[in-house]
Amino acid sequence: MLWIFQLLALMKKEFLAIWSDKKSRTIIIIPPLMQLFIFSFAVTLEVKNIDIAVLDRDNSTKSQEIIRNLSYSNSFTNIYQLESQEQLKEYIDTQKAILAISIPQNFAQKIAKNEEVDIQIIGDGRKSNSAQIAQSYIQTAISKVVNSQAINNTIVSRNLYNPNLDNFWWILPNLMGSLSMLVALLLTALSVARERELGTFEQLLVAPLSSTILIIGKTIPPLLISVVEASIIFLVAIIFFKVPFVGSIFILFLGLISFLFSIVGIGLFISSISSTQQQGILGAFVLMVPYILMSGFATPVENMPQWLIPFTDIISLKYFLILLKGVFLKDISFDMAIAQIVPMLVLGFVSLFFASWMFRKKIQ
Repeated sequence: MLWIFQLLALMKKEFLAIWSDKKSRTIIIIPPLMQLFIFSFAVTLEVKNIDIAVLDRDNSTKSQEIIRNLSYSNSFTNIYQLESQEQLKEYIDTQKAILAISIPQNFAQKIAKNEEVDIQIIGDGRKSNSAQIAQSYIQTAISKVVNSQAINNTIVSRNLYNPNLDNFWWILPNLMGSLSMLVALLLTALSVARERELGTFEQLLVAPLSSTILIIGKTIPPLLISVVEASIIFLVAIIFFKVPFVGSIFILFLGLISFLFSIVGIGLFISSISSTQQQGILGAFVLMVPYILMSGFATPVENMPQWLIPFTDIISLKYFLILLKGVFLKDISFDMAIAQIVPMLVLGFVSLFFASWMFRKKIQ
């Protein structure tokens, strides 16, 4: 019976230790409540707030009725009416629209005569799940106009950049981004905290090194290790899983370094405010979960409520995933890539500035 009292006493001591530590108390209360609130909106398998494009070559009452049915749906936010096939391709290329519909000439006449006619739906294979679900919404809208018996012969589907909607083609680039982020974040989040635990932090303070040099020295090693880790994932993806890579290696690694640069700054900031490695790990995971879920890793950013979408602009992983799918499945130009790289660099400099500021504050 004595061991029961000893166990209870030890458990009481651990509970008091956790609760008496302000940082531990904050971690177990605030982040779960925040994540519950955010994830309820960010994580959804519904497809809504979709932007689609329509190329109406017929411009008849029937074709306009299809467009009206689409506009009545709560799933579609913007319906862009196009003028050419080249414009249609551009909207898919730049991800301005997840789907495009091409209605041929004489559509209404052929429907009236019960003749065979094709409506082409072109989806963005880089967002395969969302494109498939959105296609079912469009089929429903068309079926209200076209005779239901002919609907299967009327719609012709095609998916750009991932024609077979292969799951590996979109999940492997996503994993390359998230796993390299995990390595960089954990390595840097433990960096300064490890020095404090080992008692070598004081040695760094008395060393003839400026705080800038110390920050750079703490930044480069985890960044290089993460680049190597990402390179291994890249090779596995294209060799073992046969994921096509049609873009530029230069753009890929320029984007990778920019992304990891933004992550190591966040990791160093977490490490600078953590007293122990355990706190560093907890801080990294508290940040990492919303970072992944709000990046468009599993569900499109467009599915989130309008008030939540602006917050995703500070998620560098969102920009990197767009770039990754662009270089893997589509040979994006440097101009298109730089639009994703610049925000990552800006976020990197901002996070590194705050990490340096906190580091200097701790030194003083």
